[in-house]
Amino acid sequence: MDFKQLRYFMAVVEEGSISAAAKRIPLAQPALTRQLKLLEEAVGAELLVRSRQGIRLTAAGEAFHREVQRLLGEFEQAKRNAQRIADGQMGQLRLGVTVMHLWAPQIVRLLNDFRQQNSEVTLKVVSLLSAPQIESLRRQQLDAGMLFFPPDDDEDLCSHCLYEDRLVLVTSSGSPLAESPPRRLSELNGEDFIWFDRSATPAYHDKLIHAFQRRGFTPHVVQQGADNATMLCLVAAGMGCTILPEMTMSGAPEGVVSHRLDDLELVLPLMLVWRRDARQPAVDRLIELAESRSLAPSPV
Repeated sequence: MDFKQLRYFMAVVEEGSISAAAKRIPLAQPALTRQLKLLEEAVGAELLVRSRQGIRLTAAGEAFHREVQRLLGEFEQAKRNAQRIADGQMGQLRLGVTVMHLWAPQIVRLLNDFRQQNSEVTLKVVSLLSAPQIESLRRQQLDAGMLFFPPDDDEDLCSHCLYEDRLVLVTSSGSPLAESPPRRLSELNGEDFIWFDRSATPAYHDKLIHAFQRRGFTPHVVQQGADNATMLCLVAAGMGCTILPEMTMSGAPEGVVSHRLDDLELVLPLMLVWRRDARQPAVDRLIELAESRSLAPSPV
């Protein structure tokens, strides 16, 4: 038994005769009769009673007809669903996002627009730092990630730049640094500095430290935060200053201000990253949407 035989059976029932069904399919009438016989043998029951007036269903045939109608309907829906998933219109997109970008207006708008344009794609957003996102992508636990500085030498990953951010000095609004903001990194030497542990995201950490050292700044770290949100809260509490991507200020607590430094020139490309061998159509749709607009952060 196969779907071809089931469709032949349905055509005969709908047309009311084998000859009419044979013309509709089209198929030679003897061949169609043979296929119906094979179907009955596979089912193990007589399904059709043939007469000069046409055909009628047996009791077993009526029950079989109802089930075949349901089965073929589900099969057609399954094909449509598969086609929509292949086109990126349906399914699930598991997306990693760095912590502070979860409430950055530009990223929020991008994700909202994606959801509106792809209402049948379930968007599962996971908050992760850059390094854990890379590991989750490699383990196929994420379909795509939004992160800083993906590894340059990883041929298994593809990336697209969403936008380029810049770094800013972040202080509490009542600190001396806020009253008289420095212009250069070297002016921060000796200031209480809030930073993060290198193990959290080594590539990002090392690029920033190297940029500091090139400008003659060595952080005097007095407190560590697990992520940007924690570091902002520590700054707000007056425990020191820090340096963060400018876009993180969109989620800064009250009492925190940012300052641009003349020699803090490191560009932070926020990248959309996915696996080369497991590219999802929904990721293509997200890339197309991102490419259609500018995601540059607003001036702070």
